[in-house]
Amino acid sequence: MCNGVCAGEATPLSNVATPSRAFQYSPMHGPGLTPIVSPAHRGFGQCSAVSVVAPGGGTGINGAVYAELGQDPQFTVDFVGSSRAVYDCYPEYWPNGGPAPNLHSFAEDVLRHRWVEKTDLFVFGSRGGQVVLPVLWQHVGDRMPPTVCINGGCSMKLPRAFRWPDAAITFLLLGGEDYFRGNATVEEYIAETKAMVPPNNSTTAILFVNEMQHMPQQGLLRVVLPLMLRAISNWQSTGRAPREELRSILSVVNRDGWSGRLVFTQGPGQWAPDVDFGPFHVAQHVPSDVAAQGAAQHHAAPIEISRGAELKSLFKAAALASQPSGGAPLAHAGNRFHAAVQAASLSQQVAQPPAPVLLAESPKMKLSLPIPLAGSPEQQRSRNNSLHGSPCSQGGKTPKTPNRLAPPRQEMRWEIAPTPISRALGMPPQYYPSPSHSHASAPSLPVSPCSAYNDYSPTRYAPPPVMMRN
Repeated sequence: MCNGVCAGEATPLSNVATPSRAFQYSPMHGPGLTPIVSPAHRGFGQCSAVSVVAPGGGTGINGAVYAELGQDPQFTVDFVGSSRAVYDCYPEYWPNGGPAPNLHSFAEDVLRHRWVEKTDLFVFGSRGGQVVLPVLWQHVGDRMPPTVCINGGCSMKLPRAFRWPDAAITFLLLGGEDYFRGNATVEEYIAETKAMVPPNNSTTAILFVNEMQHMPQQGLLRVVLPLMLRAISNWQSTGRAPREELRSILSVVNRDGWSGRLVFTQGPGQWAPDVDFGPFHVAQHVPSDVAAQGAAQHHAAPIEISRGAELKSLFKAAALASQPSGGAPLAHAGNRFHAAVQAASLSQQVAQPPAPVLLAESPKMKLSLPIPLAGSPEQQRSRNNSLHGSPCSQGGKTPKTPNRLAPPRQEMRWEIAPTPISRALGMPPQYYPSPSHSHASAPSLPVSPCSAYNDYSPTRYAPPPVMMRN
């Protein structure tokens, strides 16, 4: 017997089970419906407990993506509740909402069963981000675990005001083909989303993908969701913007042909420059004053997803999921051939390998030809003293005669120029010392006609010596 609600027991209203401490994830089965591994009982402590809120999370059509995520040794995945249950409806303060059980009462059950305490990372989507996440924020505040919010429901104009915690770590995934965008332009949509973030918040990122439907395509969610989870996890552990994970996200969306924009904060109320990405480019966004003025005047009404709209988005997602690429834009050979042609033209603009940078060059060493010095011996000694100092200035020791045939001893380092992705994120160049036993030569970077798809990270193609820090 147990007091109160036992592990795995559901309440009458929402059927949300309490996180189970005894459950251990096994690669032989997919994510469980209700149990979740306690942070104190997760193997070697190397994996993060990911809780996917099922209402609005796409756990049906994108169930294969979540199952693959559960196979990742860095994560354990569990579903909270279920879609299309009796409580999967808007609360009464929404235009077409109704009394409990609804998503608001479901969120209260999630709190009561301590899912927040047993979760490292949350994933919300659609109406879950509109209703459940704001309720959890309202009750938990800054103690809310880092969150991925698909469709950005928490950043929309909602019928009831709520407090977005200043310390909340949130990664929003927005779609250009999502009806949550309404009639807003891209500039208006992104500006409105950024305006909803608290001024003192410094841990928010936004990935806007032009081709994304309301139900994210499997080809997109499969590649970005693990990286988004790693990004918010590292953001929590380091307290700094996860630029390396953001670089990886830009690399995969560029490779697969998605287009859009990445936005993230780098300090309280301070947004880093927006980064535009597409199949053939990644660069910092150039803002338009006209677009910014239009965004400031646009105010969207609350958007409520209906059963018909949800069914329509499911049909679209199923059609895209049936494709071999899972809906990735550059899946067909013709598109890839076009991309290869574009990449080949871009490769003509690639700079030659950079010249070595001299770290230290002794002013006393000077390369000279073996030609006898003109003048008397006294004049030659005078010239040597002017170059190397007199014997008295060197402690009474006679200076050694330099080998005029040997080149000067120099320490060289190669500057690996930032890639377009790293440059767009403001990541500085990195330097590597040249091996002392080999001739100075630039590190060989792979060259491919499809180089526009690859982000040649210095950490991946660095020469053998240990990296030198400035």
